[in-house]
Amino acid sequence: MSKYSKIILFLIIFFLSIFLFLQKNYFWGSILFFLSLIPIFFIFRNEFLLLAFLKIRKKDMNGLKKYLEYIKNPELQLTKNQIAYYYFLNGILYSEKNIIESENYMQKALFFGLKFKQNIAIAKLNLAIASLSKGDKKRAELLLLEAKKMDISGLLHDQIQIIKIQMKKINIGNKNKPNPYTRK
Repeated sequence: MSKYSKIILFLIIFFLSIFLFLQKNYFWGSILFFLSLIPIFFIFRNEFLLLAFLKIRKKDMNGLKKYLEYIKNPELQLTKNQIAYYYFLNGILYSEKNIIESENYMQKALFFGLKFKQNIAIAKLNLAIASLSKGDKKRAELLLLEAKKMDISGLLHDQIQIIKIQMKKINIGNKNKPNPYTRK
């Protein structure tokens, strides 16, 4: 259901409640007034994103994918912040399967503006992993540094350290290899 149809549903129920108040039917008018607030709530908190967040807490990736597929056109159905979290959740979903697609989703999520610093840190960490897999070590180091700044609670400390160790292993492998372009 698009956000515009939710607004129309709110207006219909709201005006019906006002009509019932004018007819001195206060009980049903007040019930309809409170029912009219439900579509307004779901404009700012999309029901499928809420269900997707519940599935990600349970680490149910199939359920996450199912609820994200219900959102066919994110620009029409969601507000700007919700679009950011839609792309963020897609980035997490594809982070295990396809790192390139996950990188695209995380870049879109950062572009639309994630609210919380912890989510920004997760997105930067995934972008650093994608950059490292492409071989762009400098960009990966920069993104890891930004992720470390954004990780105010220290939840990603272990993951950041693991990636730094992997980056050092990549350096060790390159130092031991002879340069093929030098003259002998």
